[in-house]
Amino acid sequence: MMLRPQASQKKPALDKKLVMIFSMGGQSFAAPMEEIGGIIYWPDGLMVPSETPFLNAVVWREKDIMPVFDLAEMLDLTIESDPPLCLLVKHEDGPLAVRIDSNVPILQSVDCSSIKPPEGANPIIGGRLELDGQSMAMLYLSKLGKVQA
Repeated sequence: MMLRPQASQKKPALDKKLVMIFSMGGQSFAAPMEEIGGIIYWPDGLMVPSETPFLNAVVWREKDIMPVFDLAEMLDLTIESDPPLCLLVKHEDGPLAVRIDSNVPILQSVDCSSIKPPEGANPIIGGRLELDGQSMAMLYLSKLGKVQA
């Protein structure tokens, strides 16, 4: 009997995930690409009263008004550039604006195995991404404003 290799015996593909790598306060962070709606120059905003922590301003983009979530303040960071960039977050309640450093974010394909489980109880921080010898928090931005940090 002669053994023949089966066509279905292929090398398994590594699971990949697209992430956006950006910086706030000089620190690198990653977020799943499916949660990112775009990146624009920081538009002028307007402070508004709010009972939601870290949500105290709005910005205009074309005809749309978006709430601003101050992620840097929540993480006790200071944006290190003027002018900053605006990360548009896809959120179930509509788009959110998040101020980030002016370093241009990078779209990166990473192995899912390079994302380590979270160490704390903060549901926004979904783990740590290990990439090229650098470790950064993996943030789930679609949960901003829904949970207390």
